[in-house]
Amino acid sequence: MHLAWLRPRRSLAGRLALAVTGAVTAALVLAAALSVWREVDRYAADKQAALEAVAQVFAHGGARATAANDEAAAAASLRAIGNVPSIVYGAIERPDGSVLAEQGIGLRLTQDAALDGADLSLLHLFATQSLRATAPILENGRPVGRVVLIGETDDIRDHVWAAGQNAALAALLAVAIGIGVSFYLQRSVTRPLGALTRTMEAVRLRHDYTQRAPVESDDEVGALARTLNDLLSAVNERDHRLAAHSAHLEAEVQARTADLREAKQAADAANAAKSTFLATMSHEIRTPMNGVLVMAELLASADLPVRQRRYAEVIARSGRSLLAIINDILDFAKVEAGKLDLEHVPVCPAEIADTVVTLFAERARAAGLDLAADIAPEVPQAILGDPVRLGQVVSNFVSNALKFTEAGHVSVRMALDAGDGCLVIAVADTGIGIPQDKLATIFSAFSQADQSTTRRFGGTGLGLSIAQQIIAAMGGTVAVESRVGAGSTFSARIPVTVAEPARPILRHGTVPAAIVLDTAGPATRVALAASLSGAGFAPVAPVAADRGAAPAHWVLDAAALVAAGRRPDRAGRVLVLAGAGDNAADQALRSGLADAVLRWPVIQAEWRPLLAALAAGDPFTASAAVAVATDLLPQFSGARVLVADDSAVNREVALEALARCGVADVVTVEDGAAAVAAAGAQRFDLILMDGSMPVLDGFAAARTIRQREAATDRRTPIVALTAHVLGEAAEAAEAAGMNGTLLKPFTLRQLADLLEAHVPSLRDAAREAAVGSEEARAALPTGASPGATPEASPDGDLLDAEVLDGLLGLGDGAFLDRVLDLYRAQGPVALATLRSALAVSDQPAIARAAHSLKSMSANIGARALVARLRAIEDAARNAACAEPQEACDGLETLLAATIRDLEGRTRAQAVAA
Repeated sequence: MHLAWLRPRRSLAGRLALAVTGAVTAALVLAAALSVWREVDRYAADKQAALEAVAQVFAHGGARATAANDEAAAAASLRAIGNVPSIVYGAIERPDGSVLAEQGIGLRLTQDAALDGADLSLLHLFATQSLRATAPILENGRPVGRVVLIGETDDIRDHVWAAGQNAALAALLAVAIGIGVSFYLQRSVTRPLGALTRTMEAVRLRHDYTQRAPVESDDEVGALARTLNDLLSAVNERDHRLAAHSAHLEAEVQARTADLREAKQAADAANAAKSTFLATMSHEIRTPMNGVLVMAELLASADLPVRQRRYAEVIARSGRSLLAIINDILDFAKVEAGKLDLEHVPVCPAEIADTVVTLFAERARAAGLDLAADIAPEVPQAILGDPVRLGQVVSNFVSNALKFTEAGHVSVRMALDAGDGCLVIAVADTGIGIPQDKLATIFSAFSQADQSTTRRFGGTGLGLSIAQQIIAAMGGTVAVESRVGAGSTFSARIPVTVAEPARPILRHGTVPAAIVLDTAGPATRVALAASLSGAGFAPVAPVAADRGAAPAHWVLDAAALVAAGRRPDRAGRVLVLAGAGDNAADQALRSGLADAVLRWPVIQAEWRPLLAALAAGDPFTASAAVAVATDLLPQFSGARVLVADDSAVNREVALEALARCGVADVVTVEDGAAAVAAAGAQRFDLILMDGSMPVLDGFAAARTIRQREAATDRRTPIVALTAHVLGEAAEAAEAAGMNGTLLKPFTLRQLADLLEAHVPSLRDAAREAAVGSEEARAALPTGASPGATPEASPDGDLLDAEVLDGLLGLGDGAFLDRVLDLYRAQGPVALATLRSALAVSDQPAIARAAHSLKSMSANIGARALVARLRAIEDAARNAACAEPQEACDGLETLLAATIRDLEGRTRAQAVAA
């Protein structure tokens, strides 16, 4: 039995002896390795500390030379390295990493990991046999470079060998002691273990966790027995707790379920409240928008001067864009899903540029900035895209540029990339610019260059982020180039599908190529030059034109031409550039100094016809020629329509819109109950029913009408005329038995399509032909016939034709009559007040009286009278008015002549009407 330990497969004692011996041996081997490792680590740490201390000394000594970038002095401070045997290399580096001075071995091996900052380890030290230390060089607390030292570790092998010998001797001694101890443990361990085995077997067979193992000693085996007993006690206690918990588990599950149900109900209620709020918000916003859009469309299609009609069209287009944006903001599904739906309809890029430039023209003019758009000749006439979103992107770019530009210009450039066919839109400005470190975040939401930018210029920082998301949804990219103090250029590249190819304008061979650009606005000048060059012209500077002998066309500012009082020498055709309301343009035309007027800001709708006429040598046509004719609406003169809406504005809008579609037989009511009564009293071809009304809402009224119609064979079309686009209201129309929905605000075309869908048999083709002819005649200037050219105004210099055209477009003839009656009554009174003030030379009273008469005269376009009164007012405000009382006699004559001319214009308008 004394050799049982040698048979490990048969004896626990033998296995225990082998286990103890093996464990001791393994532990000692690990301890020896750890001892060697720690010795190497201590050695490396001491070496590293010593090397870093030396590096600090050299860093202090070379600080002044490094700060002065003195290579000679720095090299001199490193020569002491030769006195330190363990240092083989030293260098002083500048802050950018370049070497200022070095001493020692210059070659640094790529496999030398310790030289490149690797962790200190046994393998690395054996491989490199070197250490690297650095120390910053400070001059007055400012880092100006660093010192790099490399030291040798050749004696590391001796340290490792000595530590290994000591560890091996200690391991052998410990193994011998362990073998002896293992023989003693055989007897003291096997007997208690047998008792433990019997106890555990009883627990396994009977699941009796009350069994306890005997504890015969206080050694480890006794501790094991006590631990087993504690474990059995813990398991027994756990079983008791599980039994008690199982008894209460069902009640706890029911309580948790009730809490979850309450939380779900609260979340559903919050969700429903949000949807209701968005639906209400939609209704409140879209209801006034209905009046704005429909009335703007009616105004745009009225008999207005060309420029006023274009303003109305811009209002209508901008309103539709605003409505589309509001729809996306209020659309709960899109907000929750983070999706943005894009249209794919034909879009004219030039029209997008015209709309944006016109919208921001007044803002640019007020800031003293030039604003222009340049459309390259290769840009298609139409592309497939989303006009609202594309306009929103360009508007955001231009708005951002104007906001951060205090002087100079903002230019919009559209071109087609010949490589990939992408539409490139670039908006450049001469503003404050953006720092380079801010460019990476400029398109992030709520991001601006810094907080002072928001305080100074305002804004939320959302515009560019929205533009980037829209362009990304179109499959394109955005970019920005900027330099502080020089301006920025924001650009977008969009892949496009051409719906209508470009129609470039080319100069006829017989038309002179030279054209002089002499305009004040740099962006406008560059845009015109690019357009003219694309058409085959050769833009030149005024100085070059003076030296040339060949005739040249001219484009110059109207004020400069009028001030010069003559056409340029050897001038071909002369175009003048003038802002809205600039009288110099009209004066240049009347006096024959100019051949055509180009209004600022230059828009393609006005510029391209002029350019085409210039390139072909054709006569310039009136500005009315560029007006876009509105689509003729179908007429339903035989239809009878019931309109139910609690808003007086909406009822008025519906009446006007229906009238444009030829519907004259319209009954309006203010609530659902009145609509039910009206529908029962007489027959209607169509009912337009608002959803939200007092007394009885439109959906309940529709259900009532449908219930009453169930007993008859009649079913009147009922359309929900509602501003609700979210929540339950959008589906309520179908549930109430309505035939469709017309969302407010609606366009005339949408209303006409609705009438065509529900009452097609009542369409009046004969009336449509008559209306079309009437609208065609209305598009001509007053008193003109097709093909006639406009004549000069008979009013000479007394009246401002543009102001008069605006007055004539603000209503019917009675409006101008009322204005003239007021002016005829109040003008002489104001002149009498001025005469009295001149009699006593009361300078403040003279200024007030002259200003009063000047203001009312300016409103009716009395140009000559305004000029005289302005001189008197300015002199009086400077206390230098020396006009005698008799000066009012001339003013009285001028006032009478002005009134006569106004009366003549009124009579001519009445005859033309």
